[in-house]
Amino acid sequence: MISTRFAPAICAVVALALIPTIIHSYAGIVVKDGRSTGSIPTTLAGFTAVPSARDAGWGKRRFESDDWFERRYLSGSDEVLLTVLRSYDLKRLYHHPELDVAYGAGYLSEDIVELRDAPGVPVHLLSTSGDTGGTAVYALHYGDGFVANPLWFQMRVAGELLFGGRKPMTLIFARDLRGQRTGGVDSYPSSRVLVDALKSFR
Repeated sequence: MISTRFAPAICAVVALALIPTIIHSYAGIVVKDGRSTGSIPTTLAGFTAVPSARDAGWGKRRFESDDWFERRYLSGSDEVLLTVLRSYDLKRLYHHPELDVAYGAGYLSEDIVELRDAPGVPVHLLSTSGDTGGTAVYALHYGDGFVANPLWFQMRVAGELLFGGRKPMTLIFARDLRGQRTGGVDSYPSSRVLVDALKSFR
């Protein structure tokens, strides 16, 4: 039996716990930021795009995304696969997105780099073994900035997400399919396409 003198405090705690439940489970409140994958053109860094072979429902199935595209950007002997997704399910985008976007690529290492033409943007660099192996670069955009460390990011926004509407995250993922990757990472075809995609999106 609980004393009635504790009733106001218990009601306050229960009401506080109900706020995020109502916001996320019942009201489904989301915050629109006015951005769209459609702002990224089909010509980037001298590359011209054609659609990829992904089916129309892939983004929804894998990332809960209703705003996404995947294109093959071609220039001479270089080919880059650019995948751009926006989703309110943040973990699906920041937790090893390569497992779905580049399934079977077998990336062995990941580094955070800053590209010369995208200062201040933490870019995730994925590599397979050897100088001729596959590479990919991607950036995660949230709010007005970019995410370097997803774990720290999740801790930082936990309170905001608990009592506010969900905001979308954007994954911009460029993968080298063929072409020369000599020199530094700034010269990779995927890096050049990513930089132009970032400029268009921002």
